[in-house]
Amino acid sequence: MRKCFLVLTTLIPFFCTGQNKGVFNASFESNSQYYFNDIAKNIRDKDFASNNYLDLSYKYGKFELGGTFESYLPNPLLGYANSYDESGLTKKYISYQNKKLKIRLGDFYEQFGGGLMYRSFRERDIGLDQSTFGLGVNYSPLNFVHLKFIAGKPNFYFDTQDVMLYGADAEMNFDIKDTGFILGFSSLLKQEDFTSKNTSQHDNVKLYSGRLGLNHGNFNLATEFAFKTPDANVLNLYNREKGKALQISPSYSVKGFGVNVNFRAVDNMQVLHERELDSNGDGRKDEDVFNYNLNYIPSISNIHSSNIYNIYTYQAKQNNEIGFNASVFYKFKKKTFLGGKYGTKVNWNSSVFYSQNNLENNEGNFLYWREKMLSEHGLRVEKKINRRYKLIAEYTYQEYNKFLIEDDIQGKELVYSHVFLADLLTKINKKHSIKTELGFMTTKNDLGDWGTVLIEYANSKGLSIFVSDQYNFGSEKKHYYLVGASYAHNKSRIAMSYGETRDGYTCVGGVCKFLPGSKAFSLSLAWKL
Repeated sequence: MRKCFLVLTTLIPFFCTGQNKGVFNASFESNSQYYFNDIAKNIRDKDFASNNYLDLSYKYGKFELGGTFESYLPNPLLGYANSYDESGLTKKYISYQNKKLKIRLGDFYEQFGGGLMYRSFRERDIGLDQSTFGLGVNYSPLNFVHLKFIAGKPNFYFDTQDVMLYGADAEMNFDIKDTGFILGFSSLLKQEDFTSKNTSQHDNVKLYSGRLGLNHGNFNLATEFAFKTPDANVLNLYNREKGKALQISPSYSVKGFGVNVNFRAVDNMQVLHERELDSNGDGRKDEDVFNYNLNYIPSISNIHSSNIYNIYTYQAKQNNEIGFNASVFYKFKKKTFLGGKYGTKVNWNSSVFYSQNNLENNEGNFLYWREKMLSEHGLRVEKKINRRYKLIAEYTYQEYNKFLIEDDIQGKELVYSHVFLADLLTKINKKHSIKTELGFMTTKNDLGDWGTVLIEYANSKGLSIFVSDQYNFGSEKKHYYLVGASYAHNKSRIAMSYGETRDGYTCVGGVCKFLPGSKAFSLSLAWKL
C-alpha cells in the first residue's frame, strides 16, 4: 500500500496543471524545554528536548495532497515516549472529495459512532497520535445516508504495526413527524497473527456496535452498545471473556435551564494494536502503551479548568468501569432577588464511577456496581457583579480511590477532599484585564492540604503574562511555581515559561495522560500561513 501511495504522490502533480489556481497551506509548531533537574532524577540523558511539526498541504480542485514533517531531536519532551527519537515525514495523504464522496489514501483519522470500538485521533499536547495508514472512504449516496469504510494498519510513531484493520460504518438521519432519529451500525475486524503465549486466542478480533439517537423538541437521547469477541492481551491480564460497552446520554434544555446525563459501562473493551505490545508479553512503558489503543474512551467525568483538580484526576477504565456524570444548569433571571442586575448562573455536577470486577479474581458481571473509584459532587456559581468584575465560585467534594484509578498500592483507602475555588475577572478597561484565581483543597489523606494561586494579565493586543504557585501544606511542604508570558499576532504565537511542575495527570478533552514533574524553561512557537 505504501508503494501505491508513493506512485500516486509522484503522478498527481502532472494532473494538477495550472498550479496557480491551487491553494497551498502551511503551519509550523515548535515546543521546546530546557530541564534543570531531570538528569539527577534519571529521567533524561540530555538537558534539552524539542517537539517540532511542519504541516503542509496543497489543494487543487477536488484533490488534496499533504503531509507533516516531525522532529524530536535531541529528545522528545518529558512524558512523550522514547520512540519519538527521530525525524521524518508522517501523516502523508492524498484525498479526493466531491459533494457525496471523499476518498483518502495514506494516513487518516476516523471514528465510528461514539468511538467505543474505533477512534483514531490526535492530541499533540499530551503526545497522543493514533492515526491509521491505509484507505478511508466516506460516501453519502442520499442526504440522510452516510457510509464509511476503512482498510489499513495502525501507526505507531514513525512505523506501522503488523496488524490489519477492516471496518465499515453506516448511519441514517431521518424525521418522523416532529421527532428526529439517528440509526447507526459499525463493524471492525482486526487481524493479528496468532501468538504462542495465547494458545487459545484466535487470530481475528471482531467488534460490532449499534447506536440510536433521537431528538424531540427540547429533549435529546443518544445511546450506543458495542460488543467485542475475546481478545486476550497484556493489559486485560489475558482475559478471554467477551467485551461489552454501553453508553446512554439523555439531555433536556430550555432557555435558562438544562439537564444532561452521561451513563457508561465498559467491561473488557480495551482494544490494542498488538496484544503483547513488545512481542514478549512484558509490556512497554506507560507512555508507549498510551499510543496503542484503537478505541481510546475519554473520561465522561466533570472537566475542570483549574490545576488544583489535577491532584486527583479521574481517567476512564476501558476494561472495568461503570458510572455516570450528571449536570444541572440554571440561570436566575435579571432583576430578580437571586439574579440581581445581570443574572446568576448556577451549575451542579455529580460524577460517580465504580469497578464492575471482583478485585481478588478479576471476574465480574456486566452492569454490576462493586468497588467505588470516584464520587465527586460540585456546585459552581457564576456572577457578574458589575461592568468591571465577574466572579466564579466553586465547591467540590470528592472521594478518590488511588489504588483503582492510579494502581497505587499505597492508596488502598479512599482520599476524601473538599475543594474551594474563587476566580475573579477584573476588566481594567476595554483593552486590559486581570484574572485572579485562588484555590484550596483540604484532605486528611495522602499528602494533605493544597493551595493554588494564579494571577494573569491580558490585553487586547494579544499579550498575556501570568504567575502561579501550587503549594502542599502537608507532608511535602513544597512550592510548585510557574511564571510565563505569551504574545499572539495575526496567525503567529510565541509563549515562554519557567518553573516547576509536579507529577500528575494532564487532560485534554477528557483524554488524560500521566506526566512526570520537572523544572524547566519552556518555549513554544506557532505560525500559520
